[in-house]
Amino acid sequence: MKKTAFQSTIDKFKQMIIEGTWAAGERIPTLQQLSKELSVSITTVREALRILENEGIISIEHGRGMYVRNDPLLLKDPTAELKELGDISLISLLEARLLIEPRLAALCAERATDFEVKKLRQQADLMIVQMEKGGSFLETDLEFHQTIVAGAREPVLSRMNEAILPLLQEGRRQTNTLPNMRTKSSNYHVLIAIAIEERNSEQAYLLMQNHIEQMLEPLKKAKEAQGEIEGN
Repeated sequence: MKKTAFQSTIDKFKQMIIEGTWAAGERIPTLQQLSKELSVSITTVREALRILENEGIISIEHGRGMYVRNDPLLLKDPTAELKELGDISLISLLEARLLIEPRLAALCAERATDFEVKKLRQQADLMIVQMEKGGSFLETDLEFHQTIVAGAREPVLSRMNEAILPLLQEGRRQTNTLPNMRTKSSNYHVLIAIAIEERNSEQAYLLMQNHIEQMLEPLKKAKEAQGEIEGN
């Protein structure tokens, strides 16, 4: 009976994600709330969620909460972070960002107005608040990077960024569901905003570079591991 209740709990959680009750990037209710809602023990809920974490479906961030990781349509694929955006892979998109965005951050530190610098800090601080409350900060994330683009005053890079804007939006939606990425991302944005505020272009460049590499590295490792599995 315990095994049946355990499996039923896992199936129920997956169904809630598929049906959109829990959306990608959304914070999951507490163990106590789920236990009461499903009429099962807290231990059953905890172990079921650990299974979902091992399958790459949710992310458990100690002290922060639990979040849905995967696109609901990709529940059967534990490498959902490698989902392609049309015919563009998420890895390719991040590599493109790595070529463009550190330079934009450096230029923003040199050229942004005081108003834009203040706006960046406000947006970064807002992301921290939104993250701690368990809400989505995708819109604020996009606005932060667009403020950097505007502050850089580099028309060619600006047009390149604008051309892939829809891909950037989808890409950020997916990378924000990677393990602990919400916390890392929000903290990096504050550091980048401070570097720009201090007009430290070199630091702004390196922080933006590190921020993107933090997302790129686990995806490349997952792709390599998948290739090894398929090769066996």
